[in-house]
Amino acid sequence: MATFDAVLRGALPAPFASRGGDSFDTSLWSATAIAPQRYEPLRGDAHTQVAIVGAGYTGLATAIALADAGIAATVLDAVEPGFGASGRNGGQVIPLVKYDPDQMIARYGQALAEGILQMLEASSDSVFALTERFDIACEATRAGWIQAAHNEAAVPGIRGRYEQWQARGANVAWLDAAQLAKTIGTDRYVGGWIHRGAGTVQPLSYARGLAQAAVSLGVAVHGASLVTRMTREADGWTLHTAQGRLRADQVVLAGNGYTTDLWPGLAQTIVPLYSMQIATGPLPAALNDEILPGMQCVSETRRVVRYFRKDRAGRFVIGSRGPFTPQPGAAAGQALVDSTRKLYPQLKDVPFEYRWAGRVAVTPDAMPHLHRLAPGVWAALGCNGRGVAMSTLMGRVLAAACTGDRSHAPQYPDSDLTRIPFHALHRLGVAAAVTWFRLLDRFA
Repeated sequence: MATFDAVLRGALPAPFASRGGDSFDTSLWSATAIAPQRYEPLRGDAHTQVAIVGAGYTGLATAIALADAGIAATVLDAVEPGFGASGRNGGQVIPLVKYDPDQMIARYGQALAEGILQMLEASSDSVFALTERFDIACEATRAGWIQAAHNEAAVPGIRGRYEQWQARGANVAWLDAAQLAKTIGTDRYVGGWIHRGAGTVQPLSYARGLAQAAVSLGVAVHGASLVTRMTREADGWTLHTAQGRLRADQVVLAGNGYTTDLWPGLAQTIVPLYSMQIATGPLPAALNDEILPGMQCVSETRRVVRYFRKDRAGRFVIGSRGPFTPQPGAAAGQALVDSTRKLYPQLKDVPFEYRWAGRVAVTPDAMPHLHRLAPGVWAALGCNGRGVAMSTLMGRVLAAACTGDRSHAPQYPDSDLTRIPFHALHRLGVAAAVTWFRLLDRFA
């Protein structure tokens, strides 16, 4: 069976040496994650109550919640648990979406917005509760998330966001320029706020730990089991793979940014973007004490956002929008290195050793979508870069949908399946938009 490491390493270009002495290899997460288990392909005929397509956070959290409810679940993944975005993201556990509380109320109305906001506030709790419950060795760290303003024009917006969450009783604080510089180790930002309920995980270790937790509860997990088609049966559905067939009473589609055309039109409801990351080796002690000494994670307010953190070994990790490829090349990697060294001049002599990318599923309204596609068929996708917390909590929502009792689950509205017009041209549109946004950021 192809593994995350083998597939990713085999597809990456050869390491290169840049003028900064950087030697890129592969994903930091695949290099440092807990060891993968072997998940055999589905072979022959099998039956389950709920079939789950996709062994990322959404699918695995759904399986765990179903197992807790006494419902048999089987998870099928095209490669292995965590191979998609769940093993490639920045590992930032953020209990927020794009919209502020006031915007959510204006968008959904007071009653529905209140349920969604409560769900958001609990989303990071759901991650850390699972890591503690199953003792997942994923470097779970709850030190907070900072949104940093890159110029004065950005301050009023995030100040208002901070005040709205403060009014709701969230564990937040405002940081002036001096406090922010001391906290993150660079003076390139003019102010910001911290949500102390947020944190970080080693994302691939978290995914692999969820898979092991699911198996411990009796869930069947199969790797190398790409689902090629679904057929409707009198008493449910049959999922077909290269070597087997799985009959199920209900189906959950949890592919997110790696959603295929298995269900007509579903892949056309999101735009998959690639987010690229680079990382250093462990920083020298003096730099480790200077840069993010409190282990917070950070996102900035630019249109093309950079987000950064450290891991437990003191490696500095930073990401931003990447080219439309799962293997970003030398030029893209070097551009991010150069911008990082402007942000942190003290990193000018520190080599970057890792470069990788993963797909982010973006929706037109910047909100995750929950779909009831047919009787007994559910899907959730489109976390818009906040997938660690949101995908984990959406697992509980999906499990409740499958049981038919959503009264004790986080409240989240169903969305109609609406294809994005001219979806086939999305790459051209996104590439043009990113180029324009980068130009605007340069002069901001």
